[in-house]
Amino acid sequence: MTQTNKKLEALRTEIDRLDDELLEVLERRVGIVKDIAAAKREEKVDGPIFRPGREANVMRRILEKHSSDLADEVVARIWREMISAVCRMQKPHSVAITAPEKSVGFWDLARCHFGSATPMTLHKSPMVVLREVSSDSSTLGVMPWLNLERDTWWVHLAQGGETVPKVLACLPFTPNRSGSFEDLTALVIGQAEPEPSGNDETLMVLVTQEEVSRARLNEYLEKTGIPGYCIDSRSPVAEEGDWLHLFQIPEFVPEDDPRLVDFKELVGSGVIKLVILGAFAVPMKSE
Repeated sequence: MTQTNKKLEALRTEIDRLDDELLEVLERRVGIVKDIAAAKREEKVDGPIFRPGREANVMRRILEKHSSDLADEVVARIWREMISAVCRMQKPHSVAITAPEKSVGFWDLARCHFGSATPMTLHKSPMVVLREVSSDSSTLGVMPWLNLERDTWWVHLAQGGETVPKVLACLPFTPNRSGSFEDLTALVIGQAEPEPSGNDETLMVLVTQEEVSRARLNEYLEKTGIPGYCIDSRSPVAEEGDWLHLFQIPEFVPEDDPRLVDFKELVGSGVIKLVILGAFAVPMKSE
């Protein structure tokens, strides 16, 4: 055996050793997750299994810390697979995807985020996905976003209620420089409460009896100290219907934020209600 062959053999032996070490660490991590699940059952804790704020912070920390030659999207995919797998160990869940066009793109967004083994279904109609998510708390929905003229599904979230889904996350959270579908973007909805990650955006809807200009609504919003702006207004479908005004706010706004009371008072007596549709961690950008 030549000196070169001996060196290669030694390096391959070291890789085998590291593979064994990686597997051992992974199994230890899985064991801890099982202990957490057991502790939750013992304490009768039945919180949501999908923790988008927590997951966002995990991904941010990992991608900021890693310094190898591996691409960020490769490291992100490894951790997303692991996160999704251990979440399913604690409580099974599935994903329903809306894909009226570019089905492959929306499917890939969901698969990259929720892992290769998560059960997923594809639907052309957003109403089908809304119905599935509303009737089953273990189902998450992936909804097209940023085409406001076509994506009207958010109107149904504005009714509020115990089983009405909330916006929880934005996809893709981590960039993928190896491929894109014309800046395809989607929001994840589910029967859970959004949680802050430290860098978030909130979506909310103001329902009014009469038309109010976006400029005036933005002025009222600024006066209350809430950043953001009205990104869409919907006129009533029927003659005596309500106006819906959609706002995007670059921070996490809880439902009990006192500024929301001030905002409704500025708009006046024509306000019917204000609904927080949810919030999502701001996606990471390529460097």
